[in-house]
Amino acid sequence: MKRKLIVALSLLLVCAFSVGALAATDRKGTWVDEVIIVEESSINTAISRLQAGDIDVWASTSSDVTAFNTVVNDPNLDYFQVFGSYTEITFNPVGPFFNDGRFNPLHNMKIREATNILIDRDYIAQEIYGGLAVPKYTLLNSSFADYARVVEKARELELRYAPDFEAAKATIHAEMIAMGAELVNGVWHYEGQPVELKVLARSEDERKALGEYFAEQLEKVGFATTVEYRTGAEASPIWLMGDPWEGQWHVYTGGWSAPVVYRDQGHIFNQMYTRRTMTQPLFQALEPIPELDELSDKLYRKEFTTMAERKALYERALELAFLDSPRIFVVDQVSFLPRRAEIAVASDLAGGVSGTGLWPSTLRRGNEIGGTITFGSQQVLVEPWNPVAGSNWTFDQLPIRATFDRGFMTNPFTGNYHPHRIERMEVTVEAGLPVSKSMDWVDLSFEDEIVVPGDAWAEWDPVEQRFITVAEKWPEGITAKRKSVMFYREDLYDTVKWHDGSKWHIVDALLPFIMSFDQGMEDSPFYDPAAAASLQTLLAAFRGLKILSIDPFIYEYYTESWSLDAEQNLSDIFAVMYNYGKAPWHTLSIGLLAELNGELAFSASKANTLDAEWLGYQSGPSLPILDKWLDYAIENNYIPYADFLKDYITEEEIAARYANAKKWYQEKGHFWIGDGPMYLERAYPVEKMVHLKRFEDYSEPADKWSMFDEPRVAEVEVNGPSRVRAGAEAVFEVAISFKGEPYAIEHIQEVKFLVLDAAGNVALSGVGEGVVDGLFQVVLTPEQTASLPVGSNTLDVIVLPTLVGGATFGSHTFVTLP
Repeated sequence: MKRKLIVALSLLLVCAFSVGALAATDRKGTWVDEVIIVEESSINTAISRLQAGDIDVWASTSSDVTAFNTVVNDPNLDYFQVFGSYTEITFNPVGPFFNDGRFNPLHNMKIREATNILIDRDYIAQEIYGGLAVPKYTLLNSSFADYARVVEKARELELRYAPDFEAAKATIHAEMIAMGAELVNGVWHYEGQPVELKVLARSEDERKALGEYFAEQLEKVGFATTVEYRTGAEASPIWLMGDPWEGQWHVYTGGWSAPVVYRDQGHIFNQMYTRRTMTQPLFQALEPIPELDELSDKLYRKEFTTMAERKALYERALELAFLDSPRIFVVDQVSFLPRRAEIAVASDLAGGVSGTGLWPSTLRRGNEIGGTITFGSQQVLVEPWNPVAGSNWTFDQLPIRATFDRGFMTNPFTGNYHPHRIERMEVTVEAGLPVSKSMDWVDLSFEDEIVVPGDAWAEWDPVEQRFITVAEKWPEGITAKRKSVMFYREDLYDTVKWHDGSKWHIVDALLPFIMSFDQGMEDSPFYDPAAAASLQTLLAAFRGLKILSIDPFIYEYYTESWSLDAEQNLSDIFAVMYNYGKAPWHTLSIGLLAELNGELAFSASKANTLDAEWLGYQSGPSLPILDKWLDYAIENNYIPYADFLKDYITEEEIAARYANAKKWYQEKGHFWIGDGPMYLERAYPVEKMVHLKRFEDYSEPADKWSMFDEPRVAEVEVNGPSRVRAGAEAVFEVAISFKGEPYAIEHIQEVKFLVLDAAGNVALSGVGEGVVDGLFQVVLTPEQTASLPVGSNTLDVIVLPTLVGGATFGSHTFVTLP
């Protein structure tokens, strides 16, 4: 029933932007002149403001049923579907004692694991989220391809960790007693003091009620609790940026959003369970199960050669993730993003408007050219912006993504890559690896052995300030699993311009590439312990970089890391740091000077260690410090890593860059200088407002990405017999369509099926057979039906189209007769 609900909602919510029909124009960059982003935390107030025309788009997402119905029934409003938002419960796992001596029971893995069965995810999805959510047990998004790839194990774990209050209570009681706690009048005490757990509940949405529900469940098993309600901006300094050993919190009701449709979610184990991805103090305090730590990195680095081997790694990692449980996943939301009906804009199926770099180029009011559009956002200016280790909040990434350019763009419906500043790519992978391509801009080939050339750069030397060659690091030679030859457009140096007027330079790529090594090395003056773990991941896979040509920009990249899609086997050093934004070499340089002198730090954890400001280029106390070091850089014509970079840039070019930055700061009052279709005019942290303007020197046509009209989300209906006699063949039909038209077989990657018995166990699994466009069949053989238990069974069908990156589910219930 729940799967049918989601399918119905998917169909109801399908809508998109369409700028392809708009009149041709020579307009560059964006259709609009300005975008104003204002803070609006309430979905209900946001809808009232949309109706009044006070805002044009609410760029956050919601699962509020009442609000959704208001939008559906208002002809002046419209909405986008978003599959990528999800809710989890994060624990403070340090211990067993905080710095002040208080006991933290959540350092105990078995207690954290038991909370998985302490909660009822169905209840949460239906009662707290009003049906606009489905239970979520693992980090996998049930709408993405990886869930379907391991669906048998996923269903097994969902059954294993189904709600069982008494079992959860028994485990928690046994563990508390083993740790020396006592139950006094129904409340746990440790060394005579009650064990009180502090729940930080987000106050803006359903997570408020989730926090209250979870606190009630904790109280039922003997913990005293307090619930503190906080907005995201109020909670972040406590749970994310604060020192977990201070014990300011125990539980946080977290929310995440996949920015794009993930075609491979293997990297998220590193993010959620290890220290290798997130630099914030909480994540740096994680102590994962060693095997989980190892498997997470293997999945990240693609240490497998077949899909069967990958599946085995994935399934074991999922099992270990439950045993560790530094967080438990609760629901995948079926969210909507409301807007005024006349507004056209790109929206990613997973991340919504804020998840796609296409939004600034596709934003338009009707057929207007120019004008201003106002966005509402649940939060604005949450954390400092810097491209090295700044804010990764969705709310901050909304304006940030408008301000920087990339070598590629991500398809908002499939998650695959399209060339942008890249012209083409030649990918060679080790023979036998399961890599395939779907677009012509990539040439894919296979070789038995890929030898890395001896003169390629293998690793940075922080003492000698140069790259060590492959021949130096591996005198006997080394091979790689993947070689990507990146060919950038021949007009790169002529067309790409930074917002301060500077033309793109090779050092804009080389400096952040050096930093990706240097900051994680203890011998570097810029060493940041938070970067060390990610560096180890990089070094484990990286085999070499060889620049073949500076102009045009062409290089070879060698690595042990590879992707299932040929198009995603790229290494875009044109935008090395695009996860957090992008900056030219000259603003990165003044940030490095400020960090070297202990006044600012790129990462939050290093800022805490130095007792310095977390560096923000957009506003706040970082700006006068950066300005001071800009004056130093001007006076000394400073360039970091000068022994290496001086061979690539002249003294005159260095001076010109700093002069441009100084003029920019004097005019704009900030240092957030990008190269995207919009620039930051001003950030207003007190007023919670961001002002973006069209960058008139952006080279690309405003209609460049008009080919994305709407996502072809499949509609699925399963029909077949309601009674099946054991030992007889049973045939079920799977009708697949879009807007009433049959879905072409050529656009269906796979139709998988599971047969679940009455207890929810996976009894059978397999794949369906294509018959004609819009029709697949699932055939259960006499041997298969003979193996089914007598009684009720459910056929679950998972349809994976190639035109969108998400799966659509269907189901049919039948009874097996003896």
